[in-house]
Amino acid sequence: MGRLFSRDSDTTFERSETPQVVCLDDEHADEVLGALQSETAQSAFRALNREPMAAAELADELEVSVQTIGYHLEKLIDANLIEHHETVYSEKGREMVVYGPATEPTMLFFGTSDDRRALESAFREYASVLGLGAVVLAIRAVLSPLEPLFDWL
Repeated sequence: MGRLFSRDSDTTFERSETPQVVCLDDEHADEVLGALQSETAQSAFRALNREPMAAAELADELEVSVQTIGYHLEKLIDANLIEHHETVYSEKGREMVVYGPATEPTMLFFGTSDDRRALESAFREYASVLGLGAVVLAIRAVLSPLEPLFDWL
């Protein structure tokens, strides 16, 4: 059962150390790219990775309608990028779902599935040597100069 909603949510989430690798030729790549196609969806995804929250709270934070957020949440869930973390109740007794990042992170690889095994092996090797946090920071450092290239998403 859920709990009474409070802004000081104690929702926590555990992330898997092994990401789901999605290659451009995978059927799932279209869902991931489609779910992150709009600026609103990207903002929602970033916000939920910082702090799990209910749709109404997310809509307020992003200054969009609950219907708009609902549409984007559905697409992000279908792409396995976010998931239902818990159920809480508002002060008025309404049931509210708290969303947050998926347990299994997704790594979008701009290559084909023929390269998947080598990529997964390299990731496991780096993750075991450096720890997952260091690998994520290294990936962000490599990708941050390329960020303007992703504006088309």
